Amino acid sequence: MARLRARIERAAALHRHTAALVAAAGPILDGYSPSAAPTEQYAEQHDLTAELRADANLLAPGWLGAQLDALSPTTPLGGPLPPTFVRVGQAHPLDDARFPVVVPLLRAGHIAIDADARDSRVAGLLRSLVLRLLASSPPGSVRIRAVDAVEEGSTFGWFAGIESIMPPPATDAEGLRAVLDEGEHWLATRTDGAGPTLLIVIASLPELTEGRDLARIAGLAHAGPAGRLHLIAAGWPPPPLTAETTQAPLPHATQIAIRNPHAWVGDPPGATFSGTGVTPGRLNAPVYLDPDPPADLVRRVCAQLAGPWTTPPAPVGEPSRTAWLNYVAAGQRLDAVRREVIAVVAEHKAALKAARDDLAAIRAKLAHHQAYLTEVAREVGGRPFDVVPSWQETQTAASVLTGAAQPGGRRRSAPQQAPRTTVPVSSPPAPPGPASAVPPVTGNLYMGSTAGNTGAIMGPHQTYPGALNSPTGAQPVYRPPGGALNGPTGAQPVYRPPVSGVPARPQSPGQGPGPGQGPAPAKSPAQVSGGPVRPAAVSGVPVSAPGGASGTGAVRPQSPPAPESLPGRVSHALRVAAAGLKQSEAALAAPGRSDTASSTRVWINAAVYFTFAVLAAVVQVPTLLAGERFDEISLLALPCALVLPALAFALGWLTIGATTRRPTSRTPVMGMAISLLALIPMIVFAAVLFLG
Repeated sequence: MARLRARIERAAALHRHTAALVAAAGPILDGYSPSAAPTEQYAEQHDLTAELRADANLLAPGWLGAQLDALSPTTPLGGPLPPTFVRVGQAHPLDDARFPVVVPLLRAGHIAIDADARDSRVAGLLRSLVLRLLASSPPGSVRIRAVDAVEEGSTFGWFAGIESIMPPPATDAEGLRAVLDEGEHWLATRTDGAGPTLLIVIASLPELTEGRDLARIAGLAHAGPAGRLHLIAAGWPPPPLTAETTQAPLPHATQIAIRNPHAWVGDPPGATFSGTGVTPGRLNAPVYLDPDPPADLVRRVCAQLAGPWTTPPAPVGEPSRTAWLNYVAAGQRLDAVRREVIAVVAEHKAALKAARDDLAAIRAKLAHHQAYLTEVAREVGGRPFDVVPSWQETQTAASVLTGAAQPGGRRRSAPQQAPRTTVPVSSPPAPPGPASAVPPVTGNLYMGSTAGNTGAIMGPHQTYPGALNSPTGAQPVYRPPGGALNGPTGAQPVYRPPVSGVPARPQSPGQGPGPGQGPAPAKSPAQVSGGPVRPAAVSGVPVSAPGGASGTGAVRPQSPPAPESLPGRVSHALRVAAAGLKQSEAALAAPGRSDTASSTRVWINAAVYFTFAVLAAVVQVPTLLAGERFDEISLLALPCALVLPALAFALGWLTIGATTRRPTSRTPVMGMAISLLALIPMIVFAAVLFLG
């Protein structure tokens, strides 16, 4: 009996700890956001944004990269660099992280946009590009030919008075062919020495443009960079209406894909922004294209270009090749980091779902355990005990799950506690022994042993990395008193909650791709909440979802949710607690329980069987007395007397089973012996008849 009472008390303590864990896990999971998990990746995106912004300022200074609406009216024309790199917009990898997007154009390649100037964003980008190139180029170094079939060339209506540099745009198929003729003649008469550059800007193609004209545009793009001819083609590739109008992407071009409300900028000529090295790729950040420049600024620049230049142009230098290599390398690393973010968020979403499933399962398990514990305690009898955790126990559980400092607070005797559900128990708790280990009421929450728990994520001897957010970084270790745990070797698991902040990165802040080193080496993949390094979950190239949705390609986590994440810790703790409840029920249902419970259960069963035996005996007395007067009744008294003991036993058996909700010992041998008492009236009656 003493052993059973000790096991009941330990089961009650484990029940309170599990209930505290469940009460703390609910609000923690409800308030957890998987999108906030990759803190290291977010921090690295801010660092990469700063690098990209600095490199963009070196590649496109002045008119080439500044925000046009912020330029001073007195900004002089020209610049320190030729317009090789030009800004097309601003990338937003995060809400609070932005950098200019620059692409190579003159002396390097072309720009293609998959929508034409009928989209106001494309029209604004074209006007800003033309203004940047005109304002930053030395006089006479750039000649622009435009094609615009939208409302008779309204896209470039602001650029007036500079017919020697930029004549009015062509608006029909004949004008398009004339521009193409000039471009082909330009390439045919090119020289190897220095000379002006011809820029063909196609804002929109005329309707029913023939396939051979489209092929001529592709031919100019193929041979253009070597002959100082470049294109900005909006609406390319054209709609594939026929086999002739179906065209491939423009060669040597940076492709810009218009989405809503942002755009995607593809790989530049001769390089890639893909962090996996798989091409084609794109800059893995939504880009918001440059808007329309101020109309007054366009008119002022055109007026200065139309008049004589009073100051000779200053000699220009060359753009930094190192800056461009660093810009591309940072774009590649940004792609890899953003893919890591997707993998980490997907992993934490899976962990959160698993933790919620575990929480629902252990709530049902907890209710079942309480009912079973109540029944067993009722059999033993004794003083009541508490099964509802105190406020301090719940806060301790929350502190362990979140890795925060454990709060001090009210003790179990505080008057502010919620009402308790009580069941009887007969003796104070015994210290835990080798059979089971249950922690004291206060202190760190016991996570339990995982012996026999096939659903647990971690083994009983695996430790958590990291330390609490304490000033000293000390790691609290909970060791249950009184001996070893229920593990296979008796070892005691050490619980060290991981850090929920940003872990230290392996690369130093000043480390990065040096001059001429090319793309930066890929860093270690995501370390979630201070956990160990896991393999990179990166596959494929960024793709756009149907309907213009933004994002990168789907990335599947390569490993199950790790317990070092907050949902993983909660899930692991719940599974271990469920295993502890199962072991507790097994301990209460051990063979020793039937021996200790017999002193109570046997007397209850004996009383039930005796009651029905007495009733069966009393029922026989009137029948036997009536049999003395009537022979017919005496003939029926003997069979009834023989059946009534069996009926008394059956009624007792059913009554005992109906009054206990769980299977219990019904002591059938004792029941049959007691039920035979119902034969006493018949034996007495027979003896009287025999002696008389």
